[in-house]
Amino acid sequence: MNDLTPESLTEFKSISQPSLSEDGKKVGFLVKESNDENDGYDSNIWIHDLEKKSTFRLTSSNADGSFVWSGSEEIIFTSTRGLDDEEAKSKTEFYSISVTGGEATSFLSVPHSVESFRWHDEELIYKAQVEIEEKDEEEEGPSCLVLNEIPFWANGKGFTNKKRSHLFSYSEEKDEPEELTSGAISVEEFAVDRENLAFVGREYEDKAPITSEIYLLSLGKNSSPQKLTDKGYQLGLLEFKTSNSLYVTLTDMEEAGLNQNHKLFEFDLENKEFSPLNSNWANSFTNSVLADVRLGSGQRSTTDEGDFYFVSTVGRSSYLSRADGDGNITHLTEEGASVDDFDVVNGRAVLVKLPPDDLQELYYLSVEGEERRLTEVNEQILPADSYSRPERFSVQRDDVSIDSWIIKPNDFDPEENYPAILEVHGGPKAVYGDVYFHEMQLLANNGYVVIFSNPRGSDGKGDEFADIRGSYGREDYEDLMRVMDVALDRFSFIDEDRLGVTGGSYGGFMTNWIIGHTNRFDAAVSCRSISNWISKFNTTDIGYFFVSDQQDGDPWKDHDKLWNQSPLKYADRVDTPTLFIHSREDYRCWEGEGMQMFTALKYHGVPARLCLFEVENHELSRGGQPKNRIKRLEEMVNWFDSYLK
Repeated sequence: MNDLTPESLTEFKSISQPSLSEDGKKVGFLVKESNDENDGYDSNIWIHDLEKKSTFRLTSSNADGSFVWSGSEEIIFTSTRGLDDEEAKSKTEFYSISVTGGEATSFLSVPHSVESFRWHDEELIYKAQVEIEEKDEEEEGPSCLVLNEIPFWANGKGFTNKKRSHLFSYSEEKDEPEELTSGAISVEEFAVDRENLAFVGREYEDKAPITSEIYLLSLGKNSSPQKLTDKGYQLGLLEFKTSNSLYVTLTDMEEAGLNQNHKLFEFDLENKEFSPLNSNWANSFTNSVLADVRLGSGQRSTTDEGDFYFVSTVGRSSYLSRADGDGNITHLTEEGASVDDFDVVNGRAVLVKLPPDDLQELYYLSVEGEERRLTEVNEQILPADSYSRPERFSVQRDDVSIDSWIIKPNDFDPEENYPAILEVHGGPKAVYGDVYFHEMQLLANNGYVVIFSNPRGSDGKGDEFADIRGSYGREDYEDLMRVMDVALDRFSFIDEDRLGVTGGSYGGFMTNWIIGHTNRFDAAVSCRSISNWISKFNTTDIGYFFVSDQQDGDPWKDHDKLWNQSPLKYADRVDTPTLFIHSREDYRCWEGEGMQMFTALKYHGVPARLCLFEVENHELSRGGQPKNRIKRLEEMVNWFDSYLK
């Protein structure tokens, strides 16, 4: 494959959920790849034997999902083999299989769509979404959906009114699953110790809070969850440190709001008190490095030999990191890559890594810190001559350093002039890095210089840099324009009369904002965008708390402020031809946002086009149906070609 095309993304394989066997000698992992016939993705479990240094596919139904080890020779996994789409929504089938050979056999069937699960003491502990109120057939008929709380829907899940995620336990000895949590509590993270289960949950009616609490229940004793906190914190990761204490990440949101970085604490289960473990840590406990070549994810944290392992984002990279019992944090991997998933047993780690010069592969990290690649799942899929590596440059504005990159066209000739496209990432608290990004490489392969950066609002540089509450479109906009100024000055091969801009989510907001505040761009593609903070507040799954926090106001007390910060207000100034791309089931940035901006441009005589993708949600570009992802890229390239070439 020497030429990249929109269809090239169907050749990439994605790795996720690496899991070491109990003896640490084997690692299982999921491999997903496109299926052209059903316009979906095949998913199978693979095994790498660390002693034999061999890799093989364990299952082949193309419908196998999350799994756990039962000992060191058996795997228990979910599968939709034999189920139609409707059956898969209402139940989950578990199978078991020996990693030394043989066929998978039916193990358990539960009447829920399982979100996540653990295998504990020969028992399955799982989380699933359930209805907490019986529907009144007289009130809610076949053409009437009753809503009485917010949020009433969620991106990727549809309508969630009066639904909560509950915990269940089930084993072969039980007649049916036992519900461990009930009522209006919705479970988020959970961890299991010998006899106890701890979880982060929210209990609410009418309006879901942005804060959460810690609960504890005793397994096997028919006990009810005990609420241990009432602090009003936003809680994140949760793992048992000892049988009497937890590792917990949290923020009080007092300094930087919803996007404030979490701190690491120890929580004493007996005294019900938090103790800070590392007050100097200024980075996130998540992977914020963006890419469009991943499918699926696994655990966000784990403990091993008393230490706490997690993924952190610093600068342009994400790392596998470890905190010891005293809170001392060490990065275990090198700068430049994205650590997408991991597992740790007896001090040895396996991780899914997206390096700067390749697609995802599985890697091994020894106790001594020696790293080696284990798999060649994507070998030869991305030859070196098929893409152009990003070149990093730094931009200074007001004593702030902005990480920036360009990607030159694949057949670059320094004597030629090239059109350029500015890419703006979503979030805004996310980052671009050095890793492969298919959309950008496709544009470069079609003769464009691609420019991208991490302006204020991005992750990786602490709370002050990321905090743009109440000022979207100000400092971040000035950063982006400064990046363009520097790029045009430094790279003489860029044709300043042929410039484009694109972005998705927050990047879509910024695209809409940019075209209303400057005419330097000759074409724009705005994806899953935001155009009106007032409608965003009242229609989307996170709107009522995200907008009030990030825009520092609500539509009633601060109507003029929200309108002044909305790109739609400035749509009458736009003269940039713009393509809008939205998904019909995107409840994060609802299609009405794109429709409003599209209508405004059409009304004012500006060339505009709106593409609405059925059955897709906010994740279209990263995990949508292959044909829709291809169509999206084709629309983008064709639009830019029409106005920049």
